[in-house]
This record gives sequence, structure tokens and C-alpha cells, in this order.
Amino acid sequence: MKPSLKITVLLSVVTLLVALVTGMSFWSFSKTEDTAAARKHISIILASANHLMSALKDAETGQRGYLLTGDLAFLEPYLAVRESLVGDLKVLHELTGITAARRHLDVMAPLVDTKLTEMAKSIELRRQGDLPGAVAMVSSGQGKTLMDALRVEMTGFIAIEEAARVQYDNDFQASLRLLFGVIVAASLLTLLFVVALVTLIYRESRAQLTSQLHAETRHLLDNQETISLALSSKNAELTEAMVVAAKASLAKSDFLSGMSHELRSPLNAILGFAQLLESDSPPITPDQKSSVDQILHAGWYLQEIHRAGDYLLELINEILDLAAVESGQLALSSEPVSLAEAVHECRKMIEPLAHKRGISVGFPAMDQQPFVHADRTRLKQVLINLLSNAIKYNHDQGWVDVSFASIAPARIRVSVKDSGPGLSGDQIAQLFQPFNRLGQEGGAEQGTGIGLVMSKRLVELMGGVIGVDSQPGSGSTFWFELVEDEAPHITLAAALLPLRADAGPPVDKPRITVLYVEDNPANLALVERLIERRPDLQLLTAPDARLGIKLALEHLPAVILMDINLPGISGIQALKILRGYPLTADIPVLAISANAMPSDIRRGMDAGFVGYLTKPIRVVEFMDALDKALALSRGLALAPQAG
Repeated sequence: MKPSLKITVLLSVVTLLVALVTGMSFWSFSKTEDTAAARKHISIILASANHLMSALKDAETGQRGYLLTGDLAFLEPYLAVRESLVGDLKVLHELTGITAARRHLDVMAPLVDTKLTEMAKSIELRRQGDLPGAVAMVSSGQGKTLMDALRVEMTGFIAIEEAARVQYDNDFQASLRLLFGVIVAASLLTLLFVVALVTLIYRESRAQLTSQLHAETRHLLDNQETISLALSSKNAELTEAMVVAAKASLAKSDFLSGMSHELRSPLNAILGFAQLLESDSPPITPDQKSSVDQILHAGWYLQEIHRAGDYLLELINEILDLAAVESGQLALSSEPVSLAEAVHECRKMIEPLAHKRGISVGFPAMDQQPFVHADRTRLKQVLINLLSNAIKYNHDQGWVDVSFASIAPARIRVSVKDSGPGLSGDQIAQLFQPFNRLGQEGGAEQGTGIGLVMSKRLVELMGGVIGVDSQPGSGSTFWFELVEDEAPHITLAAALLPLRADAGPPVDKPRITVLYVEDNPANLALVERLIERRPDLQLLTAPDARLGIKLALEHLPAVILMDINLPGISGIQALKILRGYPLTADIPVLAISANAMPSDIRRGMDAGFVGYLTKPIRVVEFMDALDKALALSRGLALAPQAG
């Protein structure tokens, strides 16, 4: 056989081997990819199952919290999953393709319905004031029996899916081994034929082969260098990822440790005093035991229990606020805010704490009227945090001074200076770290280590900066800067126009009740003046959603005016809670908010508001929208509109 023919044959064999390797590689890769997709699908199923049980547990916890406290805020987890839980179970049933696993879900469906019904009945009993009935329902053990049965079925479901995932894992590893074996075997065969081909070509043309080998050698060296650089880059990325993961793990451990300590301390006080009530001498009789709640309200250990409970509630609220900020879910309502008024409101809250320590606090005069662009509620939160820290970590009989200063360009600096022990450079560097109390964890003053972190996040969200100037032994000055703003131009000229001829019935007729939920005093004052023009109306007001919901249930107003950005519970959340009560479900609720973006208005209308007015309030538009809401309350079929 001629050398050229041999070369052609060898080239054909090599081409065939390459095609074979490529085909088998694609087949093995496809099989591996299918197995990986199946594993991912089962992971989604398991995650959905765990989420469903977690949601049900959260709903039950919220139910128990409401039964114990009567606080509507505890019902938020229950309300959140009440409508979606059955649908989530159905979705989970559609996701799984294993018949045995579906049987467990079929058993769970009526159990979930029964559990939701049991929780709804106990909540309704508590809402109606029948606390003993609600407690008796919980104590019957029905809820626990249902949850135990649900856990058994869910455990069986998860076990089946886990077994399937293990099988897919085994298939995945087998596919990888097959793919590797195919590539190695084919590569070896290809290498043998390539060696034969090269040898033949070398014999045929030594000089040409030498030149070609030199070129290939240079190419291989270049590839080796490229591969080496790529490996170095990947190793650097891997090292960086490992460092980030280690930091995340450490942060998680620190968080869990801090939370365990901070939650156990107040709970110890609450549970300890409760045990004292149960084990006091002489022993409490069954009748006395049923009246423990009345005894607590009569004052037995009330101060300590309230102190521990308030601290626990503060801790929980701070953690929730921090989580909302970090996830970008905290919405702010920025507007011109008087610093003097905000500081004056905070003064009333912190003066008892200062008097208890004998600390004098100096405030700017009320005639100083700088305005800043900020969220009023969150600005007060920052001020209270800085003032309370300045008092708590001060010397007895010390002093605190609050001052304002204009900082160019168009910024206002608020400073809180104290006579405390001061801070070192190392302490200042650690100030704004979550759960870091700078060695005060075992001190007499309670704290979470979250307040300053929240203050920093809030100031930055309002477009400002925050900092501290301090030296050991010389006290500390905590300060923050915000953008200066013009005073709001709230005019009542339009409100003082003559009354319309159809302004309403004579004064001697029963007046219609309107409820306004608003935390901004200026906006509240304007609406009060407007309602004064209507002799047929009377206005109830509430500074937050919790009180607003309470007043709505007690007075059943014809119309509710609702701000969106309220402290604690937002206006949209409050609307959802009101819709959950039969007595308030059909009351028209009109939104009045500084959130004026089209997306904000659309979100409000989708939530169920009958109208959406933006601040500043336009008098004619406001009175028109109010009349339409009143007509809707009387049963007229008027279409909701946004304004």
C-alpha cells in the first residue's frame, strides 16, 4: 500500500473515531443533563413541601399569639397563608410525579382544610371576646392532633422524594462515569491512530514533519500558557468565593448566637415570674389558676413582665425593620419635616428615661424651624435611638445636648452630644455592625446592637450621612446630615370658601362618622379644617393603623381615610386586615398618600382602595372624592377611581 493511501486510510479512521467520540459524548452529556434536571425538579418539590409546612406552622404561631394577646398584628402570618395554603398544596400535588408521594398529599388536603377551619373558629371566638372558649378549643388538642397527622404525612412524602433524589444522584454519578470512560477510551484509540499517522508522515517527509512539529510545539506551549492563566484566574475566584462563604457562615453564627442570648434573657424574666405565680405558697387553686390573667392586670409582677415583654417586642420589631431595609422592601414617605417639631415629639418620649438617671437634656428652641426632606416616622426613629443611647450609656447626673447646624450646600446637621465615657478608635470602627454592643452585652442596660445599624440605613435611605466624633473620657457626639427642605405651603384659602348649597343636612340631624388614619400632624390639621366645613360629618383620628383598626371596629365609620406609609402596619396591610372582618369588610377606604408615582397609585387601587389621592391635598378634589365615597357607603353603584 502506497504511503499516500495509508495516510488517507488513517485520516478516515481518525475522522470516524472523532465522530464516534462526539456522538457518544453528546449522548452521555444529554443523559447527564436529563438526570440533573430531574434532581433539580425534586429539590424544588422538597423546598415547596418544607415551605408549606413552615407557612402552616407560622399561621398556627400567629393564631396562638393572637389568642394570648388580642393583638391583630399576630394574625398577619395567618391571613397571609389562609387563602394560599390549599392552592400551594395543589401545586405541590401537580409537581410530583410519584404516585406513592401523591397519596400522602391526598391525605393531607382534608387535614389542611380542617386545620384552617379550627384556627378560624378559635380566632373568631377570641375576636368576639370569648377567650375561655378559644383557649378551650386550643387545649382540646384537636389542633395538635391535626398538626401531628400533617407532619406524619409530610414526612412520608419527603422520604419518598428523598429516595427518588438519591436514585437520581446515583444515575447522575453513573452518567458522569460513563461519559468519562467514553472520552478516555476514545481519546486513547484516537491517540494511537494519530501516532501511527504522524510516524508515517514523518517517514515520508522528515523535513516537513520537523517543521510541522516545531509549529505544533509552539502552539501547544501557547495553549499551555493560556490554560495556566485561566486556571490561575479560576483558582483566585474560588479562593474569593471561599472567603465570602466563610464570612457569611461566621455572620450567620454570630447572628444566631446573639439572637439566642437576646431572646432568652427577656423570656427568662417572663417565664420566671409566671412560674412564681403558679408555684406561690399557698398553691394556686384551679379557680385562681384560671384568673392568672386578671391577677397580672391587678399588678402582680406586672412591671417586670411588661419590661421584659416590651424589650422582646422592641427586639423583634428592630430585626424585622432591619430585614426589610436589607431586602429593599422598606418604603419611605419623604416630605418636608420640621426638625424642631420632630425633636419636641421625641423629647416627650425620652425625658422619663433621662429623669430616672438624673441626666439633663438640652434641646433647641422651638423658634428654630429648619425643615429637612425625610420620612417623619423614620426620622423620629433615628432621633429616639441616638437620644436613648446618649442617656443609657452616660454617667449618672450627666448631660445631653441636641443642636442643629446648617452645612453647605443645603444640608442640615443634627448633633447629639453627651458627657459619657467616650469611644476608642477600635470601638468607633465597630459601631455600625449588627449585634455588636462593644462589650456591653453583659451590662445593666438592655440593647440589641441593631439600633445604630438601623439608624445608618434609614439616614442613607433618606439621602443623608451619619457619623460620630468621640474620644475616651471626653464624651461622644453622634450626628447625621439630611437635605434641607422648604417649609410646606399648606394653604387653607380654598378651605375657607363658602359652603356649597348641597353641603349636607342641617346640624340637628345625626352626623356621619369619618375616620382618618394619619401620623403627620400638618396633614391631619388640614383635613380637620376641611371636615369642619361639613356640618353633616364628624371626624375620628388615629396616628397609626393599630388604633385605626380598633376605632373602625368600635365606631363603624361610613368612610375611612387612610395614609399609606404609617408606623408599624402600612395602610395597605391595614386595609387587608379591615377586609378580613365582616363588620368592616364593606366600608369604603380612600387612600391619601405622598407616594405619587403611577406604580404607587396602581398598587393602591389593586389593593382595594376606592380612590387614591396624592399629597399635597387639593381641596376640591378631596371633597369630591369624599362625597363619592360617602355615596358608595350609602349603597350607590359608583365606580372606584384614582386621583
